[in-house]
Amino acid sequence: MTPLPPLACSVGNETPQTILPVSDTPVESVLRPPRQFPALLKRLGRSLSSFQAVLLALLFARVYWSCKDNIADPDIWWHLRNAQYLLGHLRFPNVDAYSFTAAGSPWINHEWLSEIFYYGAFSTLGLTGIFLVFTTAVAVLMGIVFSLSLNKSGDPLVAAIATAFGALLAMVGFTPRSQNFGWLCFVGIYAILLRFRSAKNGPLWLIPVLFCIWINCHGSWLLGLAIYAIVVGAGLVPRDIGRLAAARWSSLELRKLVLTGVTSVAALLINPFGYRLLLYPFDMAFRQKLNVGNVDEWASVDFNDLRGKVVATVLAAIFVMALTGRRRWRIDDALLTIFTLYCGVTHIRFLLLAGIVLPPILAPQLGRISSHHPERERRSLNSALLAIIVGICILNFPSAQMLDSQISRSFPTRAVQYLRAHPQRGNMFNQYEWGGYLEWTLPHIPTFIDSRTDIFEYRGVLKDYLRVATLGNSQEILNRYRISYVVYPVNTGLSYFLSKSPQWERLYSDGQAAIYRRKGTEGP
Repeated sequence: MTPLPPLACSVGNETPQTILPVSDTPVESVLRPPRQFPALLKRLGRSLSSFQAVLLALLFARVYWSCKDNIADPDIWWHLRNAQYLLGHLRFPNVDAYSFTAAGSPWINHEWLSEIFYYGAFSTLGLTGIFLVFTTAVAVLMGIVFSLSLNKSGDPLVAAIATAFGALLAMVGFTPRSQNFGWLCFVGIYAILLRFRSAKNGPLWLIPVLFCIWINCHGSWLLGLAIYAIVVGAGLVPRDIGRLAAARWSSLELRKLVLTGVTSVAALLINPFGYRLLLYPFDMAFRQKLNVGNVDEWASVDFNDLRGKVVATVLAAIFVMALTGRRRWRIDDALLTIFTLYCGVTHIRFLLLAGIVLPPILAPQLGRISSHHPERERRSLNSALLAIIVGICILNFPSAQMLDSQISRSFPTRAVQYLRAHPQRGNMFNQYEWGGYLEWTLPHIPTFIDSRTDIFEYRGVLKDYLRVATLGNSQEILNRYRISYVVYPVNTGLSYFLSKSPQWERLYSDGQAAIYRRKGTEGP
């Protein structure tokens, strides 16, 4: 039977109203919330009560415990000042305005995007904001590495062990550095490549976007291109090489990868400085010899310390797996292992790269260790362990006072207070690692040097600083730069030299920093 049309009725002089037919749908079904939400909560609960979640929480707790004692990075201060200038003036600083030794020198702020994140966090929550930002970045990084390792091995325990070894290698980067955001871009690129390699599909379009973000965050993007080239190039090998298995790309796959690579290189040009930003990593490698030769993070691995022993253990494990493992190594995995370990052993700072790349490669080589099965989860036990881990982290969350004490142990906070109360006239000589902190806390006083390094090497200032610090013609160089006072750590060779020199007098000392003034130089 044809349904009746809506009826129109009116009451008195009112406008006729439409009366709709009564629906057969019960009222309670209309008011009932969508079924997807309870299902989502159920899935979330099952995920949080899994063995995998407990292992991931342990990894996060390990990262958290390392990060909470590593907030005192010397670079963070001039990063904050750069972002303050950028947001305050809405333009990029293009010359040095912080020192008197390199004042006016052309300079490219190649980490501006990372600096905005840190400055926003610091402006909102102070040091706690910086701690939250870089700890979250490192935790997300390790979480993705764990996920990649789990996908490759199928065993959560194996994935956790591989990721833990990677974290030990990567600990050199567990500080508030701009590179944290660059490595997040890299792990995204790496994850997409691994998915495309195994499943022959993946969001390759996202790789150029990540490279575009990366180049504006940090100059390590060149390593990402190298990893990309290794993965693509290994797929061109037509046949196995000994025990190394080849996996050749199809013509369609290769076209997609080549197009993605070309687009990624083009995307690198989307930055405020154009092609000049692409040249910076090469400038670092070939022009900044003193920087690479004297800054600790550019040094090679010392196999006598703890970090070196961890690297040696990883090398030994890889050697054993290569000889005795039942699973054949892929050509690209072997090349990636060689490349990342070479970079990490040659320069400590690149151990973070090895800590990201190696776990998904090594995890399947370890075989299956646990008897874990998703259908036999001990959910009550897992939930209790997860609650304990989270509770311990919350109870040990660093207070603002704890973070301030870290800064006080690493930087001359009391000496800065003295200089605020007793301003000095003339040029200041300062320790390299303290330059950024002095620029942030005493912005009206130009420094001698800070840890940007590049412009100071170009001007010859870094060379002179090293000569002064190592007592090579120290007085002559201090005279040439017309240094009126020196802010430097106590118990160092330079401090001892100045304390014994008839040309200098000690104004202040607190057991950490000392301030020496040239005799005959009066305050303002």
